[in-house]
Amino acid sequence: MEYQRAEAIVLRRQPVTESSLIVTWFTREFGKLKTLAKGARRSKGPFVGKIDLFYEDEIVWLTSRRSDLHLLHDCFLVHPHPQLRVSVTAMTAAAYACELVELGTEVEDAHPRVYELLAALLGTLEEKVSGTVLVWFELQVLAALGWTPKWETGTVTGKLLASLAGATPAGARRVRLSAAQLRDARDALWLFSDAQLGRSPRSRKLLLETMP
Repeated sequence: MEYQRAEAIVLRRQPVTESSLIVTWFTREFGKLKTLAKGARRSKGPFVGKIDLFYEDEIVWLTSRRSDLHLLHDCFLVHPHPQLRVSVTAMTAAAYACELVELGTEVEDAHPRVYELLAALLGTLEEKVSGTVLVWFELQVLAALGWTPKWETGTVTGKLLASLAGATPAGARRVRLSAAQLRDARDALWLFSDAQLGRSPRSRKLLLETMP
């Protein structure tokens, strides 16, 4: 057994005992990672104020030789993204992005590009929530994971998706879509995305309710 350290974003928290949590992280160095955070549910526990959804932390864990569930040893808060909790729309968009990353990646399979995309998106969502930027993010994550379709550029929707797929973050933020254009882009993208992931993210229903 040895200690490891990484930059990490909290994707999910699951209560496992009255005092502990299983935390699913996405790390820059190791990809998706699961740790047992003993005492994390105690009001005076060692991880109070350090582990919550969307938090960016630096974590230290003791690796397990028996399973992919490791023991969280220490945790240092880097960025809590407080503005995400001010808006239901922002929280829902962040939850959708995190679920997409969790569904699309395997445990301990490093994808530093995906980490960078997620960290940047969380910061962007604190400033402004945009359905177009979420479509751009999903396109970039799929490409980083090796899933890059050839969109039919003979159609308006295909041309739009191809353009967004090649856009910079700043370029994507400048794009303004009508409600109909956004709906058509989502429909085409999600048809492809769900086929690769094997199912639809559960948070999509709430996303559509808050960002129609």
